[in-house]
Amino acid sequence: MEPRDFRAELRREDQLRREQGMSPAARARLWSRLRDARESKPAWHRRPAWWMLAAPAAALALAVFFWSAPSARSLGGLELAQATPDLKVREDAAGVEIQVGEAALVDEARGITLRNQGPLVVHREPSGVRLVRGRAEFSVKRRKPGALPAVVLVSGGAIEVMGTRFTVEEREAGGAVTLHEGAIAFRRLTGEVVQLRVGQTLEWPVAEPAEPALREPASPEPEPPQPLATSSPGGASSRPPTVAAPSVEEILRELEVLRGRREFEQAARHLEVAMRKQPAATRERLSFELGSLLTYQLEDAQRACAHWARHERQFRRGRYAEAVQRARGTLSCQAGERETER
Repeated sequence: MEPRDFRAELRREDQLRREQGMSPAARARLWSRLRDARESKPAWHRRPAWWMLAAPAAALALAVFFWSAPSARSLGGLELAQATPDLKVREDAAGVEIQVGEAALVDEARGITLRNQGPLVVHREPSGVRLVRGRAEFSVKRRKPGALPAVVLVSGGAIEVMGTRFTVEEREAGGAVTLHEGAIAFRRLTGEVVQLRVGQTLEWPVAEPAEPALREPASPEPEPPQPLATSSPGGASSRPPTVAAPSVEEILRELEVLRGRREFEQAARHLEVAMRKQPAATRERLSFELGSLLTYQLEDAQRACAHWARHERQFRRGRYAEAVQRARGTLSCQAGERETER
């Protein structure tokens, strides 16, 4: 028996299958196995590849957004609403100092928004927002009729705003305010009120501390000997002349020097002493100046409310009645405080 050549038989079988083709049953079994093999693979093998990149892309977009968006931050009682990437800020007892960059600071309670235009120092005070140094544009939300104004404090006085847009600049030698929209009232340190219209600019100087604020009274020079007093026809002897009290103008000039030096407590004592030597006609002006010092510079609500109560009792329907009511509203003086000093 001759040995079988399996390789030759396989070649013949392959040639026969290629000539005859695959039978329907074999073809059905083959497609069934292919389908089972495809369905047995994990689902992610059959889905398009784009969904695998969607989650990382979304995470990256969120990270970029939160990294670039400014976080809600409080600076000296003011909210940091917007900021440039190069912003550098420092906080200390003087207030918020913007050294580099630009920012928008918001006093939400008073509806004040300020945007610096260069280096700036700003301080939030109980009676308002004070611009210590620099230049900024202010926007104030419009007030309802009868509401108290927002107050922006500067070295030359107070800017009272019912809703408008304006620019304030505070320099070493003074400052200026320019009104862009609406209307503002500028209350000088002397109590004078100036109304500004759109397009107008008001400037103020800062008192130069060239001379001492308060000097010790110099010892009087010896007077030349006077002749002996002679009796008058009525029998009464002549009296020595009395020294006249300083005028209101002299007192106010001294007050401006003290304010320029920011020696507000000394200025208040200066007014308290000067008021005792003035007649009622001029005492009202000095009393108003003292109340303004206690309200806006010293920010001593207890002393200020008590002083305004005394002022209203002494000068009923006086020249500064409207300003006194505005100051009492700023301090939130209670009605009962009027009776504490009676």
